[in-house]
Amino acid sequence: MDMDWINIMGKFDYKNICVQIKVRENLTDQRFVEFTKEWGFTEKDFDAFLDTIEGGACNERARKIIEFFVEYEGGFILPDKYNGYEPIKKIFNKDDISDPVAWLSFPAGSLYLRKRYKFDVEIVNEYWAIIFSEGIAEKPVRVLPEYMGVITFWFSKQRKIDMEFLKRLLKDFCEYLNTDYGVIFDQETHEVLFDLFEKEK
Repeated sequence: MDMDWINIMGKFDYKNICVQIKVRENLTDQRFVEFTKEWGFTEKDFDAFLDTIEGGACNERARKIIEFFVEYEGGFILPDKYNGYEPIKKIFNKDDISDPVAWLSFPAGSLYLRKRYKFDVEIVNEYWAIIFSEGIAEKPVRVLPEYMGVITFWFSKQRKIDMEFLKRLLKDFCEYLNTDYGVIFDQETHEVLFDLFEKEK
């Protein structure tokens, strides 16, 4: 197993039990993927391209991830707030998820979700970031990872942890996304507490 989950972003107190799911599919809006096939475009070119994206960025896989939070067990994990960065202060509206989907569908986009007194979540799109140097988009040097999307829940150890619920949540989310990566780990010690796909020895 790779150890990328040790270096997760967003939570710095480390006293958390984490549930992490990874997906192989690219969460980026396909229009951005097509546009970035030829690097070296200018900021002006990119601004003109953004003007053609009606309704905001959207990727059906990214939408499916957000819909899980809305639909799971009748809204049991429905977030209160969200944002693309800290502070997490935008009110989450289950009847209009277009904004959270757009955050996640943008190249190298990330989305933070929060259910007060329950958990925080970070969802990361691992596609290349668009970085400009002197007005020209830099060609990426980073190799794209095997898993293009990472979903991480943080459950504080200061509150009672229901491990059976976390295992069920992990299993249900992985089945829903048809993915092959799902673990529960202690952020403080890095100990893997449960690996849904660990092969029997």
